[in-house]
Amino acid sequence: PTVSTKDLAIHPREQDLVIGTFGRAAWVLDDIRPLRKLAGNTSILQKEIGLFKSPDAYLAAYQQPTGSRFGGDAIFSGENRESGAMITYYLKEGSKKKNKKEKKEENEEEDKAEGESSKEKTKDSIFFEFYDGDRLIRTLKYKTPEKAGFHRIYWNLDEKGPDRPSRTIRKRDRERGGIEVKPGTYKVKAIYGNISDSTMVTVKTDPRLDVDLTSINEVYETGKKLEGYTQTAADAVKQLVESKNLANKFKKELKELDKDKFKEQIKASEEIVKQIDSVVALYLGKEDKRQGITDDPEPNVMSRLGDASYYVNTRKSGITATERRMIQFAEEELKSALDKTNAFFNDEWKSYRTSIESLDLSPFKETESFELK
Repeated sequence: PTVSTKDLAIHPREQDLVIGTFGRAAWVLDDIRPLRKLAGNTSILQKEIGLFKSPDAYLAAYQQPTGSRFGGDAIFSGENRESGAMITYYLKEGSKKKNKKEKKEENEEEDKAEGESSKEKTKDSIFFEFYDGDRLIRTLKYKTPEKAGFHRIYWNLDEKGPDRPSRTIRKRDRERGGIEVKPGTYKVKAIYGNISDSTMVTVKTDPRLDVDLTSINEVYETGKKLEGYTQTAADAVKQLVESKNLANKFKKELKELDKDKFKEQIKASEEIVKQIDSVVALYLGKEDKRQGITDDPEPNVMSRLGDASYYVNTRKSGITATERRMIQFAEEELKSALDKTNAFFNDEWKSYRTSIESLDLSPFKETESFELK
């Protein structure tokens, strides 16, 4: 970034490059070690993709600084380095701009490859995998840059997160981020088509904080437990939404077949949809279609889990009675919702399913014989 040197003392690190003017400003390039590596070994330029050693990353603690919160036009400030781990890589060739026909063919090819390993896909994207030992903890996907040369991404020092409950069934092509990793050394693997390269990154605690390993493990394990609760809630809501979609589908088909003949089943479909909505509201709250800033005063599963997760994941010195109490509230809310969900599927849904399966919904109609009159 470009920063004013008038009121700022610049303390460059060994791997930084600072270019200064005569007292007016300074331009800082973070981490020039890839350039040094390249100067000592130009064969890197022949690799399709190459990763460079990453600088140490820190699990930094942040807080709102004192002073004005929102700067005006007359306040000059440089950009801070992005948080997380800096991953620098070299790309021999950038992606070629494709016309509409080529893009369509490529999309069709990716659709066919659905379910196959992402490594077997085209060079349209670059995948970055992060490993804790042999355990794959995170996968990031980026579009291949159009230009060749040096590029950077940043890993937020998080593991793969759980799914979240939703009122709609959505297909995700990217992982959701999850809990913060513990201090340690992690392997980074870049995958570009069938070619890969790897490096290591060391993650350290914030040196300004006195954090012991016991507290770190306690926070991590508790956060993982809450993520498990969130995944369970997501799975339950997904089954509810799938059932709702199925009921709406039956309702539509029965109306098209004979709305008078299947009047009772159509009404039953409408009722079962309303019941499903009421159960989903236990997890997500009632659907609010008002505009503007709104709030649901009634707690639900996700609000309880969200509050507990926030307190746990921001606690650097271990879990206290406050977090334990919030986790207890979340567990009670989730257990109650799961009990009502199971009761719904064992009773109302089972009865509805039986009534629909007993219908004769054959698409064949009685045929007539035709003759010339």
